[in-house]
Parts: sequence; structure tokens; C-alpha cells
Amino acid sequence: MRWCPRRGSTTCEPGVRTRSPPRSRTPFPPARPRHHRERWDIHEDTSEETGDVVDLVERERSRCLVEDLLSEAQRGNGRAALVVGAPGMGKSALIREVQTRAAESGALVLAAVASGAEQALPMGVVGQLFDAVDLSPLQASVLSGLLVSARALSPEQWATASPTPGTAPLVEGIHRIVRSLAGRDLVVITVDDAHESDAASLNYLLYLVRRVAQSQVLVVLGDGHVAPQMSSPLTSEFFRNPACSLIHLTRLSAERTLAEIAPHTLPDAVARRASGCHRASGGNPLLLRALLEDDGKAIRPRRDDAFPVAGQAYRLSVRYLLNRLEKPVAQVARGLALLDGEAAPGCLDRLLALPSGTATQALDTLDAVGLTRAGRFRLETARTATLEDIPVADRAALRNRAARFLHEEGAPASAVARLLVASGTPVDEDWALRVLLDAADHALRGSDMHGTIACLRAAQNICATDEQRATVRAELAQAEWAVDPSLTLGHLTALIDDHRAGRLKPRYSVLLIAALLWHGQPRTAVELLTGLTAEDGLPPECRSRLRTLRAWLRHAYPALGTRLPDGPASDELPPAGGVGVNPHSESAVLLDVLRTVGPTSGALKAAERLLQGTVVHGPSVAPAVAGIVALFQSARLDRAAEWCELLLDKVSDRLPTPRALLLAVGASVECRRGNHDVARQRAELALSLLPPAAWGITIGFPLAAKVLSCLGSGDRREAEACFAIPVPHEMFQSLPGLHYLQARGRYHLAEGRCHAALGDFYACRELMASWNLEASAALPWRVYAAEALLELDSPVQARDLLVAELAYGESGSSTPCERERAQRLLRRLEPTDRFTAVPGDYTEDHALFDQLTPAEQRVTKLAVQGHTNKAIAECLFVTTSTVEQHLTHAYQKLGVRGRPDLVSLLSTELTAH
Repeated sequence: MRWCPRRGSTTCEPGVRTRSPPRSRTPFPPARPRHHRERWDIHEDTSEETGDVVDLVERERSRCLVEDLLSEAQRGNGRAALVVGAPGMGKSALIREVQTRAAESGALVLAAVASGAEQALPMGVVGQLFDAVDLSPLQASVLSGLLVSARALSPEQWATASPTPGTAPLVEGIHRIVRSLAGRDLVVITVDDAHESDAASLNYLLYLVRRVAQSQVLVVLGDGHVAPQMSSPLTSEFFRNPACSLIHLTRLSAERTLAEIAPHTLPDAVARRASGCHRASGGNPLLLRALLEDDGKAIRPRRDDAFPVAGQAYRLSVRYLLNRLEKPVAQVARGLALLDGEAAPGCLDRLLALPSGTATQALDTLDAVGLTRAGRFRLETARTATLEDIPVADRAALRNRAARFLHEEGAPASAVARLLVASGTPVDEDWALRVLLDAADHALRGSDMHGTIACLRAAQNICATDEQRATVRAELAQAEWAVDPSLTLGHLTALIDDHRAGRLKPRYSVLLIAALLWHGQPRTAVELLTGLTAEDGLPPECRSRLRTLRAWLRHAYPALGTRLPDGPASDELPPAGGVGVNPHSESAVLLDVLRTVGPTSGALKAAERLLQGTVVHGPSVAPAVAGIVALFQSARLDRAAEWCELLLDKVSDRLPTPRALLLAVGASVECRRGNHDVARQRAELALSLLPPAAWGITIGFPLAAKVLSCLGSGDRREAEACFAIPVPHEMFQSLPGLHYLQARGRYHLAEGRCHAALGDFYACRELMASWNLEASAALPWRVYAAEALLELDSPVQARDLLVAELAYGESGSSTPCERERAQRLLRRLEPTDRFTAVPGDYTEDHALFDQLTPAEQRVTKLAVQGHTNKAIAECLFVTTSTVEQHLTHAYQKLGVRGRPDLVSLLSTELTAH
């Protein structure tokens, strides 16, 4: 017979002893005839993976079971039931159901809860049973004497399951009091956790069970073992006695779980949610209720079918279950949580110093409880809650002990390192450093940068020599750069000292110089680079890296790069189809060619070849950026955009810095293509991946791209917000600073601050001239400077800039959109040119016309010719409001009321002259 108990509906809490007020007794229905002892397996005994159920019985069957037991006892056929089940399976709920039904019927309820903490108190549980019973004075006096006499005996005298000559009179005396109570009313005796009763109370309970058949007594005892234990006196007695029932509570089936969560979930999501809840709880009712509480099911239904949230209620439930399990089982659970499934049961036995086979039995128990499945915790929250149950003082020592044990057992370095890192207490032994470095290298190859950083930080604390510490510090800085370059700032001073003291290997010195360039310390970088280049005996690989580093320094800091030797000429590019070409070396050559010659056809072919190799062999951010820069500077924006898409798909999300760099480059490309929405999306995503301090000088790229994309979409407020982000001062001496200045100038222009805009545009001009970047900057600053000049009434200077921009664009370094914009501006200057060239037109020394400013003169002349305000604005490339302002000022100075008077006045003057 299988049955699922009713839970949460009883009103009688555990340990409450109550007797109903006098009233007519509610008769129970006739009990079903029974001629043999019964055993009920309640809940389920099925496969949780398939959800097959042998016999699913509704919750209301709990009432049938309780009424059956009570009815038999009321008819004088006393009954006893032993409820067996792991913690959390509902034993207490079933016992409360018995108490409630008995109290409702008018029965006398004697209830107690046993505790291991009170096992030293003889007859402690029996004393609880009578605490709230209205005994006659004589009965109370007799009971008190019996309890005092029982507690005067030694524990050894109560050790046997059957009464001895010394204990029999006491047990029989207590039993007489129970029989006298049962002579008046039905007596229901419940003891939760009876297996933890003191020896004297257990002795009496067994005595009572053996004599329960011919009385109006129902005895219900709870046993916290996972399954019936035949070695237990309780189980043995209930198993052989025909008046006794053995009820085994097991885990809920998937169908029962579905029924439990249905009231808290919308109908269309019940099946999906039930599956997730069943897997997470393992069918343990206590864990299921905790998950429902954490997931908010009792407050509001949810439609999604996500895995249930495991929060504080679940964590407390896990810790409660662990404290309820036997000590060896709890020990194994903690060992399992430490090792996270990395060790076999035999290893757990040895690690925890337990008898052989203990771990196997304990793992079976944990599976039966619902905390684990196949030796692993069902939820990570359960594992962490189990670790929290270990005293803090013991946790680190136990982790280090487990790490040493796994290392001796030949476990993978990653598994051992995980424990060493988690312990937080250094293990000053040679094997620990080797394990941490091996695990860091393994994590690095898998792009697990957080794992790499954790291992290297732990290794840094146990280095034996300064050279080891310098090496670990350099590797740690390199790993932290991939996650957040601002983390490397704390290592730079120590690494510089290591380099100058000769403790740093050359390849790590190269990484140090790169970090200094990134964080805006180019002078220190040049100093270290110059000294390192002069060293003899450097390995070829290191010299190749130095050449690459010099190329990037010349590219990023053109002013300082002039102190270094020039790069190769264009004919020194690696030949197409070259085998074994180092992508870093090839990117260095490409950057030097772009700087000295410009984006030649050979450079473009090299860029394509470099990018193809990068995609095939995995993304290395420096060569990838160099290839896209070549396409960007040559205005091959469609190809650059395609490569950005491919590279972003290739770069792991676990590498925030490389991904942010490629997003920033992609934003610049899309912005120049005119795809402002895409550009803004990429720029914002790039800035979200890293904090401002992490970008170093390169922050100029994403900020410039975002400003220009916001201006392109008309969002000047968001563009202005970009300039509130702090940037390093050294950025303005680097290439990213040029892009930032141009973007800021365009923002000033959009806001009508033409002088400020020209200041930024001219700063770009001066920097590019001093750095000799005319061939490679790919910054169309002249077009926008011409717009500012037109607003400031300087058409001649504007025309010169536009002509220069178009001449520069003939080299193929500008986009069609940029050339068209320059040509359109140049055409709009033509109406003014033709007007001023007509003989007999107004001259600057004409008395009447001399009252007007040059801008007002140009607007007035076009107005007299019959052009509308809009046409004048388009011709002069100013706003309509500017035209209206100039005309208003002209009207006031000339003393006319409007355009008709202006035309009449100036036409007369024109004829006269």
C-alpha cells in the first residue's frame, strides 16, 4: 500500500500534549479486517528519471490510515505504528496528523519528542508523556515516585531491551497508570524521534508495544533512520508483532511533486516546473517546501520554467538535514562537499579516517535523503551550505588536508588547486607551488582567466625565492589584464623593481613594457625597452617580441616612437603564402608600413592574410587589431566590418579585455560606415565590459565612437555624457587621443560652439603634422573644420580645407561618403563666389554696404537676388535661424522694415553704382 501524507494542515504542533474538552466522542468507521502485520511504504519507490509510479495514492489517504489505526484502538484492539524515514520525509507531519485526529475524536493524547541531547536523563521521554495529563493525586504521587526511582538506577541497568528484576517493577508501575487512563478514554501515545530516546524510556516503550493489542491504546513512534534497521530493537519488535505496523516514508514521486507545486504555478507551466523542482529537491518534501518558499511560489505564480531558486530557506533546510543525520553520514557529506565529487568512496574513507565501506553507505543515505545523486550534490547551493556547516576554524585545515591527500592519490592539478585556493591558508610545501602553477597553466589554456588568477594569487603567497615571486607576479598581471587591466596597476611598481634588479625574465619584461604603454607610462616603457634591446644573448623569440613592441609603440605614441629605429619599407612585407610567419611579427611590419608609407596594396594583402590566420588559429587581439586598422585606414570599411564580426564570434566571453577591444574597433568601423545604431551598441557594450580605469589610453576609441554615433542619431545629451568619463592626460599624446579630439570637436560643432570645435580640429592638425601621420591617420577633420569656418564667416579658409581633403581622398584613404560631404560643401560655396565676382557689384568701401558685417553682406546680397532663407542657408551652409538673424541685423542697420524695402534700397544703390 502506498500513500502520500497530508502536510501543513494539522494544528497540533510536535511535543504538544493535549486532551480535548468533554464532548461526545466521534465514532470512527469500522476498521478493515486485518489478519497479519502490515507494512506501508509511503510516498514512492520509483525511478525519478522516468517518473514511473507503481501506485499513486491521493493525499486524502492519510486520513484513511489515521482513522484505521484509531478505529482499531477504539474498539479495544490496540495498535502500534513505527514511522521510519530519513529526515525531511514527513514523519513529524504524519505524527501531527495522528495527534490532530485523535484530539478531534476526544481521545487522550500523550505526546513527546525524544532528543539525543537528553539521553542521559532516565525516563525523560516518559516524563514528557505525562506532563500535560490530568492525573489524580494518587496517580501523580505514584508516577513521581516511579520516575525518581527509575532515575536512581545506573544506566547499565536500563541497557537491555527487556526489563530486568531491578527495572521490571518500575516499568510495570508506569504501565498500570497508562492502563487506568485507557480504561476511561482512548489513549494515543506519540513519540517523535523515538530512536533517540533514553534507555529507560525506550525500555518502557517496547514494554508498552508488546502489550498494546488488548487495550484502548494507539502508539505511534517516529524513527529517523533512512530505512528500517533490523538491528534496532524498535524495528525488530514492530516487525514481528501482529499488532504493529511498519510505515516507511520515502521520497516523493515526480507526480506527487507536481501535485504539491500545482497550487503555486500557472497551469501551462506546472509540468515543466515540477520536473525542475523534483530534480532539485530529490523528492524530499522538506527541501521541496524550502525551494517553493525561496522561489516565491506561496506569494505569486510564475510562468517561466527555469530551475527553482535555492535561497536561504533551502540552505537552512540542508543544514538541518545534515544535523539530523548520523555523524559518519554528515562527515562524508562534508568531505564530499570539499572534494566536489573528485574522489571515490574509498578515498573518502581514508581522507576522513572512517572504517572501510562507511562512505559507500553514507553516499547511499545522502542519495536517499535527496541531497545528492550519484555521489554529487544536486544543487551547488547544497554543497556550499554543507561547507558552511563545517566550523570556520576547521574548514581551512580540512581543505589543505584534502588537497594533500588528493595530490598523493594522483588527482589532477586543477582538483588539488581548487582546494588550496579555497582554503585561503598557504601550504608552504614545494608540491603546492607546482600544483598551483600547473593548474594556472591548464586554466589559461582553457581561457578560464578567473581560475588562472585564483591559482596565481595563491601561488604568489608561497613562493620560496624572489625570482619565483617575480615570475608569478608577471604571469598574474598578464592574466588579470585579460579580465580587467586596471588590476595590473597594482603590480607595475613591483615589476619595474624586479626588472631593474634582474629578477624578471626578458619575456616578462616585454609584457611589463606593454602594460606601461597601455596605462599611459610611455617614458618609463621607452627607458626599459631601450635597455632591454641593448642586452646581449636575448633568445630569438624575445627579440621578435621586442620588434613587435617597438612597432606598437611607434603606432600608439608617434612622438616617442621617433626615438626608436624605423620599421621596414613596404617591400619588406612577408610574401604571400609564407609558411610559419609569426602573426605578431607580421603585424609589427604591417604597422610600420602603414605609418611610413600608408595603406598600400601590399599592406592590404598582408592585412587580409594576417586576419585569415588569426581566425583559423584562434584570436590573438594584437594581430587582429593591426589587420583591421589597415583596412580602416584604407577605407575598406565593409571588409573591416566583416572581419570584426568573425573575430567577435571567435573571442570567448571569458576574455573581457580582448572582446572589449574588438568591440571598440568595430564601433569605430561602423561609425565611419554611417551605421550609427550598430556603432553605438558596440561602443556601449565595450564600455560596459571594462571600467574606465581599465582602458588606459585606449579609452579614446570607444568614447569617440560613442560620441559620433550619438551625434549621428541626434542624441547630443548622451554624447555630452561621454565627456564626463575621466580620461588619462597621456591619452592626448597618443593615437586614441586624436580620435577623441576629433569627436569632441564634432560635438562642439553640433552645439554651435564653433571656436571650441576649431580648437580641437586644429589640435588634430598640429599633432598629425608633428607626428607625420598624414598618410595613416584616416581622420576627416578638415571637412568638419570647414563647417566651423563657414559658421565663423571664413569661406576662403573653409575652401582651402575642402580642397585639401578632396586631394587627400584621391589616395583612396577616405570613404565615398566623406568625399561627397566635402564636395557638397564646396559646391555650396559657389553661389557666393559668383556673386562677389560680378562687375558693378557692391564693394567693401561702399558707405551704405560698409555698415554690414561680411556675413550680413553675403546674406543680404543673396536675399536681394530673390533667394529664400532656406536657399541662402543651404548656399552658405548655415542654419536658417542664422540667416534670419543676419537679415534682422541688416534691416536695423539699413533702416528698412523688411525684404521689399531692402530690395528697393539696394537695387537703387546697385543701379547708381
